[in-house]
Amino acid sequence: MSTGFFVADNKIPLKEDYVAIPSQNGLTYDAQKVIEFYIPPNVQYFKPQNSYLQFDLTISQDGTAANTRLQLDELIGGQVLIDTIRIHSGDKTELLEEIRHYPVHVAMKYAYHSNETLKNIRALNEGAGVWTPDSRGTRGCTKSQLANHKYTPYYKNVSEDPTSEPFTNSNKYTQCKLKLPLHTGLFQNDKIVPCGLMNGLFVSILTSENKRCFRQLDSVNSHRRLTLNPLFHSLNGSTLAPSSWTNGSSQSVFYIKHDNNNWEVDNFPFVVGEKIQFKSLTKEYALSADATIKTIETSGTGANKYVKVTLNASVTNNGSDITNAGNVFLYSTSVSTANSYNAAYSMSNVELVLNQIDLGAKAQQEAMADMKAGKMMVYDFLSTQVYNYSQLKGDRVANIGIPGNHQRAKSVICVPTDASVYSAKDQISGSGTYLIHKNTADDELRSSQSGIAGISNRLTEYFFFYDGRNQPSLNVNTEKISSKSSVDAIPLLELDKALQAAGMPALQMSRFNENFAVARTFSLNNGVYDMRSKDLRLNVYYQDVANPPEKDMLWCNFVYHLRRITIRGDGISVEV
Repeated sequence: MSTGFFVADNKIPLKEDYVAIPSQNGLTYDAQKVIEFYIPPNVQYFKPQNSYLQFDLTISQDGTAANTRLQLDELIGGQVLIDTIRIHSGDKTELLEEIRHYPVHVAMKYAYHSNETLKNIRALNEGAGVWTPDSRGTRGCTKSQLANHKYTPYYKNVSEDPTSEPFTNSNKYTQCKLKLPLHTGLFQNDKIVPCGLMNGLFVSILTSENKRCFRQLDSVNSHRRLTLNPLFHSLNGSTLAPSSWTNGSSQSVFYIKHDNNNWEVDNFPFVVGEKIQFKSLTKEYALSADATIKTIETSGTGANKYVKVTLNASVTNNGSDITNAGNVFLYSTSVSTANSYNAAYSMSNVELVLNQIDLGAKAQQEAMADMKAGKMMVYDFLSTQVYNYSQLKGDRVANIGIPGNHQRAKSVICVPTDASVYSAKDQISGSGTYLIHKNTADDELRSSQSGIAGISNRLTEYFFFYDGRNQPSLNVNTEKISSKSSVDAIPLLELDKALQAAGMPALQMSRFNENFAVARTFSLNNGVYDMRSKDLRLNVYYQDVANPPEKDMLWCNFVYHLRRITIRGDGISVEV
């Protein structure tokens, strides 16, 4: 036995660099457009995990409505701009992979395969939201990733004191560059893609519709964590004797409490030109008209320094007195009271950046010689395919068929999304969307991801049926999760196993009620399950008499499975 160092003399020294493939069918793209990329065969090999989509993005609020701060989805950021991805072989003879409902797939991954490091990386590269100390709540609300207006790529930070410049598209919104990893099986694989042997690759991306993409800050929203919003302090800014806004009086100036970190102008989440109203946890306050902000500044010194808000015109309080002791919150009506709201986005300089690998001339010649000699190459990757089922809220029992026909299935994750049709303004403001929970800490928390995130919707129990028996043997109870105030362990255990098998292990479970799913793994320890000629069904029950389902649903049932690309000298084929 040799006692010397082991020397691997068959290792091939690799050279690598990055090559940018521009889109080939346009310069700029907006909603519901197809972006096409052709990766030529001369990009012989590339490492998919290090490759990404990059582009310049500009978002714009509705220029006919009052001003407000808008951003992309707080959880998945720029990924929300992609609706569907298709990957063909370079000559388009074989569809290698297609992922519909792409934001649902990514939202499931980002909800659970997440920690503080990943959240920060996604905020930097993908434009996702992130919790920051500057936007923290001080009144006991839950943490929000949708309150960071100070360090965001979408618009300029407002730091002038005083500030009276309107927060318009031309004044404040800025162009930013996003860098998105593509969450397809092929582009998340850890094996080098032999692109040259596939005659190149053809990637097409369908962009999302406008109303699914935009979010309003939680800290100005009356439907999402009202307790995170700024509070009314007084009309005079006096610490010792704060004056109230009494019924019947008209005012144009008021001051803000220090609560929720509102010490400075740049911490204040409202903007010049934004319409506001007042609300407490128990009642609405009736102003004669929506008040529009004209100037934001600070007044006073030290502990007596408060944010001062001046309105465009005096408005009359026609309701109860607005007092310092009443804990009265400001909220934005810029979006919710508009006749219609048409925010938009524009993508430009769209490129697919590939981590190109050079194996050297010798290795390429050997591969081509093997192909000519009749040998074949197989390339496996973990992919997903979605099967949809529509369920009305009046259906208290549903038997959902999942017609997967995959040779090597790993797990199934079923996401019941809200199928209600919302206007753009309701989708952005959260008005009438699914209620995640209601409590004294947040007041109410409504979904900002309608049609993307899963909803429990008063589900009481479920089970899967395949191989001629129930899986698991006992029905899985979900009553505590659906009550929106507690948690069931078994559904989360089942989801944890399925996520692990799907290649996105759960690093946190804190969003189990904000992005609900039921799931089943087919095999543990990297095993697979042959679904061919098998009947797979999901049975769901909604048996709470007092609490019926609240929303119609579209089930997005993702079957995660291994795909195999077989490459021969005369062509390629795909096994699913």
